[in-house]
Amino acid sequence: MGKRDVGIYEKFTVRRTDGNDNPGCKHENCQYFVLDIDHDEFALPALLAYAEACSSEYPFLSSDLKSLVKSKQDKGTEEHHTE
Repeated sequence: MGKRDVGIYEKFTVRRTDGNDNPGCKHENCQYFVLDIDHDEFALPALLAYAEACSSEYPFLSSDLKSLVKSKQDKGTEEHHTE
């Protein structure tokens, strides 16, 4: 079975650095979805969509995400020109 034949499955273990996923805390049983922004062709468009969605409530996060995507896109463009 190839990766296109699999839906969501547990591939990563994610821990919060603030400890809020510990037993009894707010995020104890939260689910997370990890994006590989270096290799997954769908990750950058997903980050841009998230940046747009959160821009009114989290403008600094939105700006940081947009900058990250632009940096990755610029780096990818540079790598294609040097090949």
